[in-house]
Amino acid sequence: MKNIGDLSADDYGIMIFAPSIFNEYLKLNKIKAKKFLSYFDKNKALFYQAIKDGKVLPLYKISAFEYDLFISIDEENIKIPTNYTKVYEYKDFFVEVGFDNKLCFASFSFMEYKGALIKKGITQQSEMIPTGKENIPENYNTALDLELDKGQYTLDIIGLERKHKLERESKNYAYLFRFTKTDNIINDNFAKTDNEIYTFDIVQYKEKI
Repeated sequence: MKNIGDLSADDYGIMIFAPSIFNEYLKLNKIKAKKFLSYFDKNKALFYQAIKDGKVLPLYKISAFEYDLFISIDEENIKIPTNYTKVYEYKDFFVEVGFDNKLCFASFSFMEYKGALIKKGITQQSEMIPTGKENIPENYNTALDLELDKGQYTLDIIGLERKHKLERESKNYAYLFRFTKTDNIINDNFAKTDNEIYTFDIVQYKEKI
């Protein structure tokens, strides 16, 4: 298991996608837009089909926090990171990685405002932003890459909460993504990303139980 960094979920969501597969999808559908969220909002049927076809995997309506992203690849037994407890686990999402051997975790704001970079295959970005009362510059990652071999994977998504809370609320949560390579998987991502049924926001999930 490894921690690839903390992702700032600006615009209240995370999009998971393979850049090479997503860009091929854009070409096939002759999508010239650069603001992908706006485009998909206007073309919902196309967006829904993209989820059904495994081109994108959206995690909707999550708090705009900075989440540590823990990654497990083909590990049979994993332990929850020491400083965290498990809040929920959703199993068996479908993920496909293309020829570039890369998967991207992007904030919704990155999908909206950095489409030109995505089309160039640039899917890792950080920014120094003044933060707090003293406006001290702090690094925020709006997109993070993961090196992953080409192929199909099942993905389990595990929401985590710190055992001992930090004063800064936005630093108290994380996600553990467990990937298992497989040749036999059914893609039912569309049903599993229905935010009327499934809650990906860790705080909201806790409030429901």
